[in-house]
Amino acid sequence: MCCPSRSSLLTGLYVHNHHVFTNNDNCSSPYWVENHEKRTFATYLQSSGYKTAYYGKYLNKYTGQHIPPGWDEWQGLVKNSRFYNYTINNNGELKQHGDNYTDDYLPDLITNKTLQMISDSERSSSPFLAVLSYPGPHGPEDAAPQYQDMFHNVTTHHTPAYDFAPNPDKQWILRHTERMLPIHRSFTDMLMTKRLQTLQSVDSAVEKIVQRLSDTGQLANTYIFYTSDHGYHLGQFGLVKGKAFPFDFDTHVPFFVRGPGIAPRSVRNQPVLNIDLAPTFLDIAGLHKPPHMDGKSLLPTFRKPEKRLRDAFLIERGKMTFERYNTVTQDKKDALEEDSTLAKDDLSIHERLSVECKKPRYQAPCSLAQKWVCRTREDGSLKIGRCKNRRGEKSKTDICHCNQGEVFGWKYVKLPKEESATLKKNLKLKSLRRRKGLTRVTRSATDLHEDMLEEVAHEEVREVDFLVEDIAEEIRGLHGLTNSSTVGCAESNNSISCNQSVPEEPSTWVTSRNTIKHQIQQLRAQLNELKQIRKYLKLKRPVTMEQKPKMHVKSGSSLPVMEPEAEVCFCNAEKNKEARKQQQREEREEKRREKKLERLLRMERKRKKVQQKNVRKFRKNDHCKTDVKMNCFSHDNDHWKTAPLWTEGPFCACTNSNNNTYWCARNINSTHNYLYCEYVTGMLTYFDLKVDPFQLRNLLYTLTDADLNYMHRQVTQLRNYSGKKRFLERKQR
Repeated sequence: MCCPSRSSLLTGLYVHNHHVFTNNDNCSSPYWVENHEKRTFATYLQSSGYKTAYYGKYLNKYTGQHIPPGWDEWQGLVKNSRFYNYTINNNGELKQHGDNYTDDYLPDLITNKTLQMISDSERSSSPFLAVLSYPGPHGPEDAAPQYQDMFHNVTTHHTPAYDFAPNPDKQWILRHTERMLPIHRSFTDMLMTKRLQTLQSVDSAVEKIVQRLSDTGQLANTYIFYTSDHGYHLGQFGLVKGKAFPFDFDTHVPFFVRGPGIAPRSVRNQPVLNIDLAPTFLDIAGLHKPPHMDGKSLLPTFRKPEKRLRDAFLIERGKMTFERYNTVTQDKKDALEEDSTLAKDDLSIHERLSVECKKPRYQAPCSLAQKWVCRTREDGSLKIGRCKNRRGEKSKTDICHCNQGEVFGWKYVKLPKEESATLKKNLKLKSLRRRKGLTRVTRSATDLHEDMLEEVAHEEVREVDFLVEDIAEEIRGLHGLTNSSTVGCAESNNSISCNQSVPEEPSTWVTSRNTIKHQIQQLRAQLNELKQIRKYLKLKRPVTMEQKPKMHVKSGSSLPVMEPEAEVCFCNAEKNKEARKQQQREEREEKRREKKLERLLRMERKRKKVQQKNVRKFRKNDHCKTDVKMNCFSHDNDHWKTAPLWTEGPFCACTNSNNNTYWCARNINSTHNYLYCEYVTGMLTYFDLKVDPFQLRNLLYTLTDADLNYMHRQVTQLRNYSGKKRFLERKQR
């Protein structure tokens, strides 16, 4: 991609060594500026006496607030590629450009600046290096006016891989990419036309620069390199456009060199990488390659065509590591059991508990306002139950409850776990005997869990206890109902009497019926809202109104008769008074926390409601409905501002995915020509380009275990390769 590739070109480092993984992550970041921008090939050439110049696009996130070290002449484009309406850092001064072709067209500006520098170099004894970074054929694909009628109906991009989809044997994004729609195919054809049109300005520039070098007598001792930072696909494998895949259409770029010692039309059939450019430039200038650079100089191959540099190289893309991928997919893996629990239509109680208890809302310990919690029994099975000391439940304190003038009182006591369980069981049995004559004494754990899960599901859907407050506010705005006499009819002694005009005049009859119907609707609405308020009041019953434990005290100072879970205590007025005050303070603090929590919950619900409304509005007005796992783009008639214009209407297309991170070994020699890739998702692919040059079929199944092990080791070694580490290892030997 743009920024990772340009960073490698400037520094001679693999992506995993300069850490610019995407067009956003670390692109022209403070880390890049501090650690790598100071060690580009420009800084070494400038310090050796070269005059250096840079014209055009630099890095996607370059803000124009500084001039990178190593450049004498700096004309750096701010941010991403543009042809018109852009900003240039002109040797430290930000200059705005408009949409006038003569004054502002960026490709021509780059060419004219370079021609002027070549002319100035004729009168200088210093060697020079110039980087011409044209925006074409990058978007927005604005061709110069004189080229806008060329290359219509070109179909050279219709290779055997064009619209070859779906691909169940390839990575995730290609398994989920279907064949293109007719509008997508039409778009690829027009995009190909516009890209070729923009390149005409580059071709014209090459001709002018070569001619100027020749006119000034500098062509014979000047090397000219022509290449790109990445390839491009238009419709391959059903992908409408893009550049983020390891296949040859995205990684195989033009590479032409003209200069001293190179025979015209000669070809070198060996891999050349973007990391090789920096060492090559330094070698041409007579400088040694710095030990930290990963690339190799190409200069020996210019003079000795048979010299080999390498057979294999690394193709890497994306910043997601295996650990990160496992983390983001852990929730899904945890929820899916080996027997595909979530895929079943009917789940057992234990399976349902397993699924529910993985939700954060049921994790221990109980938080404020949490109602349910999952715990693990001694045998390892799960159980779900209510949280203790929930909102609305009265906490039991050690206060001695006394009536006035008494010596003895009672207080709660915490029973041992076994005794408490036995007591609760006995109380339950007594209750069942009183109610049903003990028709069924106990219930199975399955029945209990079924009831609990039903209640849990009910509470997940319901939020009445907070919403009723809003309903109560709305009901105050309702007007009182009008008397039924206003409709011309009235009820008396179980009989209905109406005015004479009601049955005689149709309009009066219709008005009366509609009025009654409207009043009934209002009454039903009020009744429903009053029921909700009653339910709310029941849930919010004050603590002081709750029933206290039953206790019967005999006369005098005799011991009180108490419920279980209580014991006798001596009445101490001062101590009890202080304890009660402390209890009241704690209760007030708890109420304040609850009110604050409810207020925050209401605000959060309101925020989410507004957010959902905006999303619905956006989806209603936007034609591009994207999958959250995919990176998609939209296109419409307003996208392109220069001819030829798009007139076939809006469409959406998804071209990449968040998990499209990979490491590949590309091997090219006299006996092998293959691409082996390992994806962060665990997917493996192998393409033999000797028999399948367009990489249509994944032939991984044809490899032996020894082949797989060899290729895996090869990828691992390339991923860990560092020129700096290798230099230190050699030095230690």
